[in-house]
Amino acid sequence: MENTLDTRSYSELNTALSLAQHTVYKRYLPQLQEYAAVQPPQILLDEQIEDCTRFFQLEELSCKKGEDLLQKLSTVYHASMSLGCNLIVMVDVARIDAPAKIYVGVRNSGEDAEAKRKLSTSFKTLKNGMKSNFPGTKFHDVPAQKDMPELVDDIFGNSVKYISSVSCVAAARDKSKTENKSFIQGLERFIDAMRGNTYTAIFIAEPLTTREQSDIRSGYEELYSSLSSFEKSVWSYNENMSRAVTESLSKGMSQSITDGTSHTQSHTKSLGINIGANASRNSEVSHSTTITKPNKVALAGRAISMAGSVLTVVGTAFPIVAPLAAVGVGAKVVGGAMEKGAEGFSIAESTVHTIGKTMGLSGGINAGYSKTTSDGTTHSETNTISKTRTQGKTDTKGQGKTLQIENVNKPIQEMLQRLEEQLKRTRECEDYGAYSCGAYFMSGKQESSLLAANTYHALMIGEGSSVESGAINFWNGLDEDVAPKIDIMKEYLRRFTHPIFAVPITAEREEFMTYTPGTIVSGLELPLHLGLPTRSVYGLPVMEHAEFGRNVTEKRVFSVGDGRKINIGKIYHMGQVEKKSEVKLNVAGLTAHTFITGSTGAGKSNTIYKMLEQLNEEDVKFLVVEPAKGEYKDITAFGGKSDVTVYGTNPKVKETEMLQINPFSFPKEVHVLEHLDRLVEIFNVCWPMYAAMPAILKDAIERAYEKAGWDMEMSENKYDDNLFPTFKDVYEQIREVLEESEYSADNKGDYTGALVTRLRSLTTGINGLIFNADEISMEELFDTNVIVDLSRIGSTETKSLIMGLLVLKLQEYRMGASEANQHLKHVTVLEEAHNLLKRTSSEQSSESGDLLGKSVEMLANSIAEMRTYGEGFIIADQSPGLLDMSVIRNTNTKIILRLPDYEDRELVGRAAGLNDEQIVELAKLDNGVAAIMQSDWLEPVLCQVDKYEREYDWMEEYEQSNEENDSLKKISVEKELLNCIMNNELYRKNDRVDIKKLKDKVIHSKLETPVKCDFMEYILSDSTDLFKPLQKLLFDFLHAEKAIENAKECTEMKPWLRNVINSLSPSVQSFETEQINLVLGLIIAEKVQRDAEYEEIYNHFTELYIKGRGIV
Repeated sequence: MENTLDTRSYSELNTALSLAQHTVYKRYLPQLQEYAAVQPPQILLDEQIEDCTRFFQLEELSCKKGEDLLQKLSTVYHASMSLGCNLIVMVDVARIDAPAKIYVGVRNSGEDAEAKRKLSTSFKTLKNGMKSNFPGTKFHDVPAQKDMPELVDDIFGNSVKYISSVSCVAAARDKSKTENKSFIQGLERFIDAMRGNTYTAIFIAEPLTTREQSDIRSGYEELYSSLSSFEKSVWSYNENMSRAVTESLSKGMSQSITDGTSHTQSHTKSLGINIGANASRNSEVSHSTTITKPNKVALAGRAISMAGSVLTVVGTAFPIVAPLAAVGVGAKVVGGAMEKGAEGFSIAESTVHTIGKTMGLSGGINAGYSKTTSDGTTHSETNTISKTRTQGKTDTKGQGKTLQIENVNKPIQEMLQRLEEQLKRTRECEDYGAYSCGAYFMSGKQESSLLAANTYHALMIGEGSSVESGAINFWNGLDEDVAPKIDIMKEYLRRFTHPIFAVPITAEREEFMTYTPGTIVSGLELPLHLGLPTRSVYGLPVMEHAEFGRNVTEKRVFSVGDGRKINIGKIYHMGQVEKKSEVKLNVAGLTAHTFITGSTGAGKSNTIYKMLEQLNEEDVKFLVVEPAKGEYKDITAFGGKSDVTVYGTNPKVKETEMLQINPFSFPKEVHVLEHLDRLVEIFNVCWPMYAAMPAILKDAIERAYEKAGWDMEMSENKYDDNLFPTFKDVYEQIREVLEESEYSADNKGDYTGALVTRLRSLTTGINGLIFNADEISMEELFDTNVIVDLSRIGSTETKSLIMGLLVLKLQEYRMGASEANQHLKHVTVLEEAHNLLKRTSSEQSSESGDLLGKSVEMLANSIAEMRTYGEGFIIADQSPGLLDMSVIRNTNTKIILRLPDYEDRELVGRAAGLNDEQIVELAKLDNGVAAIMQSDWLEPVLCQVDKYEREYDWMEEYEQSNEENDSLKKISVEKELLNCIMNNELYRKNDRVDIKKLKDKVIHSKLETPVKCDFMEYILSDSTDLFKPLQKLLFDFLHAEKAIENAKECTEMKPWLRNVINSLSPSVQSFETEQINLVLGLIIAEKVQRDAEYEEIYNHFTELYIKGRGIV
């Protein structure tokens, strides 16, 4: 019996499944290499590459640390293809050892002005998108008229014999399943895998219109609706059983009597005949053939493929899926099966036969005769008696069963799941755009082409790639049958459009549909197909940049600020300079000091030059202490400006003046003991000190002050407040301290080696020229523009000592000469500050390390406290790890240039408030780029510091002034003093008026401190007997003690006297005999005062002098 309940058409199901193989599974893709390539239309062949393409070559790719590269590419690609242009990414490796050249571009038909306008607009959009989403990325345009044709000719030349294509749907892999959670599907993996191969990879994406996307969606929905009824079949079976028992008894009697007579007679006769006949036959046969070709004005890529015939076949067989098949009419089938622009043709044949037959015969003859007679009598009598009795019993039992069977058609179910996934993808395509995407790999070697295709395919697959069939097709150009296909494919690819293939849809190969290797992907999937390297490859560096502030934003205004700002550069964001965004430092904030660091060549010095130039324009003076390179004096507008004085340590260098400072001098407002404590701390920083060494040194310095006439409690000098001891005095006193001490011989030897030797080295050579009483005034050092060049000093300890002394003197000068809470008036630059503000090493002994740490802390605090006097420090060092941490922390402004060392970056970056990504960025900064943070800023910024460029013609002027100074050298103080004594004071002329005029010169001269004290006693003496202070002055001034010591071997008077005279220094032999005799008398008289044993010699000399009046 026929089942009338199941009304589904299984023939329609078979047709739908056959259609789904093409539209859903893309079963045609793996066999694409076997199909015929369709010749490009003439309009495509007529296109010139310079008219239809625009490309740029990537030089450096820049991206933000932590941002999703794929999302950014999706934005760029979607914007650039919004006008309908194709997008192309091309990787070309011309030689085995050549770097990979990566090109990105757009393609349009270029057939008219409107198409060219769209092409130009799309290319600008592409470039602007790269700049905005990947700021700092560097690329250059490939000239369309010259370089582009040559590039295409080289790529698609005769050397290309093999082409592979990859068709798939890319899917991102789950990063949680990778070891380091990193992205592993980038183009850099492909390029690295292809090292050592020559190849060209072309990735093409063609955008789909909204209409085409709608047609695809409708087709999927119709197909889903048609297949859904076949997914499940449910069958139900019912069975019921029942039993009934009934018993009945009935009894009755009936009697009836009827009498009657009836007589009827009837006669009837009839005859009829009917005969008829007919016949017919019909037959029909028809044939039809149709060939369709596009006209010449049809657009390239819009080939028609059997629209009428295909739809006739599909629609007739399965009318409900006609909308999906209708996508083919619009030149695209789901998944990119049908494409625009291929020639189409169709042949159809049908035969219909209809045959019908009918036969019949008709005719008639009619005749009749009738006769009727009737007669009757009736009598009736009825008597009825009835009795009925019924008894019944019913017993009913029932039993029912139901069986339900569900049959699931798994292939249909799987098909529906695929359709659901495709519908989700169509919704995604509607959100992010839909593109027909394919990859092509060309090479002169078969293995290179196949390796590229397989590598790329392996990188693309992920969770969800199986939604459509993926395929790799390969064409071997050496095969005679395949060579024509290679030539046809080159014509398409050189114009950067998908090749088109004709795929038969019937077994007889009489009907065809056109397909390309492209598959439909969404805008989110597209960046995987047309990806860019996420890491550096050979040929393209990829730089990850951390994000800094885009402009300087202050969170508060300095309470002491005066509104002044200096401009040092422009904002640097993601590898590029934002020329309109200036970086300005608050001048008031510089009083809280600045720390500048960076490796060699990073631009540290240039940054300081720029800051000093800008500060100088704000009338802020500077002092630069440079212990290393000595380049500041050579920079024009600094060392060469007329208002900048350069002090050096080599008297032979004419471009610099000699640096002269007295470590033991201090302003009147400072107490001597206060200065003494600070001075000892400086020595603790510069020299390794341990045990009793600091105490011994302090005792010796204190004694030296006392010898120079200082009252240590009252901080007054009995001679003159400008009379201070020198290192030579400390050297003499430290020997006495050690001799008087009760230290063991070993300790005395250690202390002598550690202290005495160092102090002596500071009294001789160049150090003796630097450390002397004739020092440069504090006003000249700290109130004008000064550069102190210490680069020629070889000893690190001496450099540190000079730097420390300059800081000490600056602090004391500011304390005595300035008021508190001043605006910035002066900045001091300490280059290579670790020489002075060194970090205490854990490897040092606890005693010396603690002593050094406290001393550095004292210096750091001194620097920090000077801000109130309008003094700002710029502390510069290329090794922040060598600096004391308090120095870095206590600076308000931090300028950090490139720092490769991890520990240095961590140290400085944390102090500047940088995050982890920004700290890593410090190692990759370009020259002249600095991370800058002031304490009142909301966030740090990157700044491209302006290059210091300013010329100043100064050498001629400077050399001329040096020559003038050389020609105007003054007579030495030593000679002046000797002449004054010999010519005036021996004869008591002018009442010491002339010698008093030499006071300042003597005090600031290089004469020994005892000589200066003798001089002051002489000119200040109120005694009428001035020969006693004069003889003391002469004795020490002429170094008579040493001369007498040299003559002790003489046994006779005159030879002894002659030897003494010859040994006196400075020499008196050029003077008159009388003057010499007077000098000898005064010297011997002083010697008697110091040593009574010489009294006899004095008496003998006096006797000879009285008698002879001419001892010499």
